[in-house]
Amino acid sequence: MPAFDPEHLQRCLDEMKRRDVDVLVLGREANARYLSGATRLWLAGTRPFGPGCVVVRDRATVHLLSTTDDLVPLSREQLFPMSWNPATIAGALAAIPGVADARRVGVDGMTPLFAQLLRGLLPEAVLVDGEDLLASVRRVKSAADVGAIRAAIGVAEEALRVALSALVPGVRERDLVGAYVEATGGLGVTTPEFDAVFHVVDDDVAGNFATERVVRDGDLVVASVGVLSHGWVGRLARTWPCGKPTKAHRAAVVEWRALRNPLLEQLRPGTTVAELRTQHSAVRGVGTGDELLDDDQVLEPGMVLAARFGHEGVAGEDTFLVTESGATMLTTFPYMPA
Repeated sequence: MPAFDPEHLQRCLDEMKRRDVDVLVLGREANARYLSGATRLWLAGTRPFGPGCVVVRDRATVHLLSTTDDLVPLSREQLFPMSWNPATIAGALAAIPGVADARRVGVDGMTPLFAQLLRGLLPEAVLVDGEDLLASVRRVKSAADVGAIRAAIGVAEEALRVALSALVPGVRERDLVGAYVEATGGLGVTTPEFDAVFHVVDDDVAGNFATERVVRDGDLVVASVGVLSHGWVGRLARTWPCGKPTKAHRAAVVEWRALRNPLLEQLRPGTTVAELRTQHSAVRGVGTGDELLDDDQVLEPGMVLAARFGHEGVAGEDTFLVTESGATMLTTFPYMPA
């Protein structure tokens, strides 16, 4: 069930005070979910800006664009209605207590039309970067956040286990995707973090999407999967053989792990993201939705990262919690059949 987390709001209010921001007008669903705990249709990064969530610092309140209080852990007084007319929505924003007096307003995205409407409603207000503010707030996870990420990973791992049980000679790559998606639905999660990929390794290279290709006995298949469970990301990748793993398969994975281990040793406070990114590795933040990290971002305890490493066709991705002394792996899926 959705839940409002007062710690998330307090972290946001503290950062707003530090940056002297009076009001946040947020359109990204990840930001809205983090602050409100509401379950709404997830449309991340593919729609024009809509002011879906408003935070007023001096009143310590969160207001949400919603036509229903179902799966929304806020009072009805904290909801404002949808409309096809942007001016109507802008008027609803202006009516929220504390918005009209705002001097500095943070936004995480803006269309030219809404920028014009907002400046018309708040002609004296200065617009500032709200996305960077929320990114800094969301970066370090609480114990409850880590628990939610672990649960999301559990869904992705179980669905991957089901899909890989269908990895037999004659199955198509797209059939494996279908098995995975069906499994996540059976587990109560219907929102992917990204489109799952199952792809046969050819010439030490795996593709970026599933095709009609038929998998043969002895093929290696790279599986990259992810879910959004109650808004939290669970993701991982594995390279799996079709049929019984051979000595060559196992040796390739052993070599892959040996080359990856130095990367894991760098997952500790004080390391920059740039130090983790190489020709064969990729790193991103994990939380409510994707959390992109700049190269100069320094790791600190409480951050959760997904680190992917590939070598000669073998690829794997795991999720880690950065701790005071290093990192703890949150993913538990094996790297090769027993």
